[in-house]
Amino acid sequence: MNRVGRSHTTRPLRFIFSLYLAVLLLWGGCAAQSTLHFADLNFKRMAADEQLLIDVRPDRCVWSIVGDQIHIALSAGNFKGESGDRLTMSIVLDGIPTGNEREYRVERRALRGYWHQGRDHERFASLNGVVSVKLLPAGILEGRFKFLARKQVFHILTNWTTVGQTMLMGTVTAHRDPESASSILVETEKGGMERKAAGNNISNGVPQPRQVVGPDVG
Repeated sequence: MNRVGRSHTTRPLRFIFSLYLAVLLLWGGCAAQSTLHFADLNFKRMAADEQLLIDVRPDRCVWSIVGDQIHIALSAGNFKGESGDRLTMSIVLDGIPTGNEREYRVERRALRGYWHQGRDHERFASLNGVVSVKLLPAGILEGRFKFLARKQVFHILTNWTTVGQTMLMGTVTAHRDPESASSILVETEKGGMERKAAGNNISNGVPQPRQVVGPDVG
């Protein structure tokens, strides 16, 4: 009897929590538990003041369903501005959960991201990883992910150059917003980062400064 009583009590509480979370997301963009962690995997050298793990809290977390795919999009900072610090990231998952949860083993098409920090510019494309998503009431998606990603940095003379790999992990609580998700995804696929049927398609550093997205090349 006690077990049944707790179950009936828990259901309305879960609904109220989901509704409250949805209001917070629509008002503030991302839930407090949405966090990204970056760790560069450079085993050749390490500066004395190097930050081993970098944490970023996105201020916009959205998702949508496009055909038979789930799209998750994140941004932080001055997303619409021409300068300043900003991060954009998109995750594309093939297949819709048959229930409300699913785990995805992903490869090269899954993740794309740009990170502009003043005059420093980085971008990432996944090599492999794992993503877990849970669909909640009121259009809320909760996700956890771990990616091994290829990292490139920008220089005006060499364009984008591969500098190694980065481990990217995070948790996200997002609200359903197809328009915003599509807008962020488009930003992450610019400048040679388009997703194709196969392969990691970020460019290999051929000097093409006029095609660079983000940094002002004068």
